[in-house]
Amino acid sequence: MERLITLSSIRNLNKLSSSSCEGVIFGSNFSTRFNYSLNEFEDINEYCLKNKLKRYVNVDVFINERELTRLKNYLEYIKDKEFDGIYFSDLAVLSIAKELNIEDLLIYDPDTLMTNTLDISFYLKRGLGVVLARELEIRELLEVVKNNPMKLDLQVFGHLKMASSKREFLNNYFNYIGVPLNLKNMKTIRLVEENRNYELPIVEDKYGTRIYTDYCFVMYHELAYIKDYLKRLIIDDNFIKDFDVVLEVAKDIKRLSADNSEYLFKMFKNNHPYLQLSSAYLYQKITKKKEENV
Repeated sequence: MERLITLSSIRNLNKLSSSSCEGVIFGSNFSTRFNYSLNEFEDINEYCLKNKLKRYVNVDVFINERELTRLKNYLEYIKDKEFDGIYFSDLAVLSIAKELNIEDLLIYDPDTLMTNTLDISFYLKRGLGVVLARELEIRELLEVVKNNPMKLDLQVFGHLKMASSKREFLNNYFNYIGVPLNLKNMKTIRLVEENRNYELPIVEDKYGTRIYTDYCFVMYHELAYIKDYLKRLIIDDNFIKDFDVVLEVAKDIKRLSADNSEYLFKMFKNNHPYLQLSSAYLYQKITKKKEENV
């Protein structure tokens, strides 16, 4: 089992070590999750190599035909760096990776799609890694994980993506009301619905707009029973103001067991009372059946 931490700010780079996690997820071009320049990308890569941290690059944009040549050049660049893995969403990445003989590095992360053993097996049989959907109920999660021991990835901490669009929602809205603002790449914007009391992080960049949950997903008790079945655990620092919180989660996961999970979770909550924590979809139905009126 590897604990992977996403790196949203290069300022936190020197806090990472082989004792805090086994690997780091970051990105540059073709990433909605990260917008590092190539120089910053090189600095992070060199730091990870020096500190014996595995390196995973995020390539999660949807590709159009005009970008295929540039994508191929970027994947060739990644190949030369001998990365440990590539998280991707668009199957165009798979097509080009096959040409470059690096398909064994690919980890498929299509957000909501990997929910059952049949779909997962389809990609595993082709040599790809797979990230499980964040929307699985605990019963489904246990079944899928135990059917595929040490083969799957799972996000176990962080804000979850609720919606994604190529449209520039913020830019379009403020232009509509006659107040043009440049809010691109700002992570401090919150969406507040009129009749609800929560604030949803919303980010707009050159790839479109994404909306995230107001709460922070966390699983301690459940993870104690399944972590040894998982290949990689993703600890996402997106919108987490204090990076030490992420490091604490990684530390807790390493020593997590059925005997101490409740204690560790209680301590984590006490240490960070300002965090809105949630088990997300683990214990709730996310589909509804149409019922006929009798």
